[in-house]
Amino acid sequence: MPDELLNYNEELTYTYRGERFTGIGYADVRGHGLSEISYVDGAQDGPARDWYPSGQLKYEANYRQNARHGATRQYREDGSLVSVAIYDHGVLVRSVTFDIGGKIIDYYEISENGPNFAQLQRLREKDG
Repeated sequence: MPDELLNYNEELTYTYRGERFTGIGYADVRGHGLSEISYVDGAQDGPARDWYPSGQLKYEANYRQNARHGATRQYREDGSLVSVAIYDHGVLVRSVTFDIGGKIIDYYEISENGPNFAQLQRLREKDG
């Protein structure tokens, strides 16, 4: 389904013709490449991907109820990995960024003493 045919409200509920949308939305913007995202019952849920105009994969992520959940990877146009980030209920848990040669240039890991960890714990408890 072309993204421009989907509507969404302030709660980020995506609809098509007044009904919550389930399926794949896509956009093909000249000079920017193709994008696609999965929706379930009006929420971003499942894989999302962007490609360079060349067709090379640029970005891939997974969503769960409109929040990133799982691994998110970003690639350079030559196919080399820029970064990997792990999300849990939309909270960044860990990320690694690489230079063009594959060397780690940045690393992040959530602190158990930080506010984001407390938020993550609440989201996990709420989700069961």
